[in-house]
Amino acid sequence: MKLIGKKQLIWFALMAALLGFTAYTILGQQSPGELARAIARADVRILALALPVMGLFIACEAGATRLVLGALGCAQPFRRCYFYSCTGFFFSNITPSATGGQPAQVYYMNRDGVPVVSGTIDMLLVSIGYHTAVVGYALAALYFGRSLLEQLGGQVGLLLGVGLSIFVLLNVAMILLLFLPGPARRLGLWGIGLACRVVHRLDRTQLEAKLEEQLEQYRQGAAVIARNPLVLVGVVGLSAAQLGCSYLVPYLVYRAFGLTGMSLVQVAGLQVLCTVAVGYLPLPGSAGAAEQVFLRSFLVVFGSTLVAPAMILTRTVSCYLVLVATGVVTLAGHWRRNHREIQKGSKTVGRNRKTPCNPIQGVVS
Repeated sequence: MKLIGKKQLIWFALMAALLGFTAYTILGQQSPGELARAIARADVRILALALPVMGLFIACEAGATRLVLGALGCAQPFRRCYFYSCTGFFFSNITPSATGGQPAQVYYMNRDGVPVVSGTIDMLLVSIGYHTAVVGYALAALYFGRSLLEQLGGQVGLLLGVGLSIFVLLNVAMILLLFLPGPARRLGLWGIGLACRVVHRLDRTQLEAKLEEQLEQYRQGAAVIARNPLVLVGVVGLSAAQLGCSYLVPYLVYRAFGLTGMSLVQVAGLQVLCTVAVGYLPLPGSAGAAEQVFLRSFLVVFGSTLVAPAMILTRTVSCYLVLVATGVVTLAGHWRRNHREIQKGSKTVGRNRKTPCNPIQGVVS
């Protein structure tokens, strides 16, 4: 597996272009000197708290992965699960709509002896937990902070509506596939039939085969939950804790500037809505869009002078520093696995290695 290919380089270039446009927008309002002086006002001691918070962000997903793999009979040490989470964060933020994260995680799990089907089920359950937590936070933010919608503005509000609809629909679809496979199959076949009538070049047989493959993965995931019902509860709880860490960062920046008057719930709730608004845009790491939405939405929180410096600090801590750190961890882990396989005289994944997992059939049958 190549860590950086042509597609990744293209998305890096796109990220750079979007960030360049954002920088151009900011510099049209404030000079570099003004930005630097504003950023220098922030209390470094409070900002430093955001670093372990983001470390915990990665650790929560690692805990969810460890929980699911243990239930599948493929228990891995926490350090490996932390590596998988770092890999997922890194590839999710350099690929559009975070499409590269989960395949990369499954790939490295397999290199460590976890069967692909077990890794896929793990990603499935972690994804369900994540989406459930996102929807829960978003609905709570809308219910308890209805006034926040007025601060978002029309364009951001539209993005929020689209983003929340996608999160809800995907979550409902995953839960339906997990617990009601019969109706899900009928609905899926109806959707495939409709799509094939609209787009004649689609291969109906191939799409139906993919549907059956997905249904089988969900069936196995449902069997894991049936045997260990607390697994999904634990995964949802860890996902909620993970998201809570990321939502906390803007409030730490808010306090680092010595600002008061808004509560943690208000600032974090606004971040929840902003995250949902850009969560499914087909951009690597939501680069550009996340910054623009922050500038619009948090204007009332930080004011016109501090909103741009606050955005720079928030995105740097919660995304770009973590991206660099997880990239280093991913590269180191990739090199270590290559070196280990060379030492064992085999570059073929899984060859001559004792698999630490029980067969998936023994877990879900």
